[in-house]
Amino acid sequence: MRSKISDVRFCIRELLRLASKDFSDLSVDERYSIRYNIVVLVESLVSICMHIAVEAYGKTPSSYREAVRFVGERLNLGCVHDLEGLVGLRNLLIHRYWVVDDERVYASIKENLECVKKLLSRVEEEFIG
Repeated sequence: MRSKISDVRFCIRELLRLASKDFSDLSVDERYSIRYNIVVLVESLVSICMHIAVEAYGKTPSSYREAVRFVGERLNLGCVHDLEGLVGLRNLLIHRYWVVDDERVYASIKENLECVKKLLSRVEEEFIG
């Protein structure tokens, strides 16, 4: 789980680094890097949530969205909708990438990552020590 937490933190740093630029100054490669880092972040986050759901609660979520919702609710995060939104964005990036509005993705980076940071802190407190 520590490795996945490290992966999520790396992606957050990279996304925030990229989002520190004006959207109009981002190259095509940087825009695709944002997409890639969101996918990696969500995959790692879901892996953490699946592990916790199964090992700590005996629950096997049937979807990525259910995994983050279940753990987010158990940890009383109060921002579960942000986590579910990231899962939805990951699904869009993977399955319908041609309809992605990169400017909207860029804007969401600044809005949705605080909940991820909160989840990581709570996971470390509750399950890693």
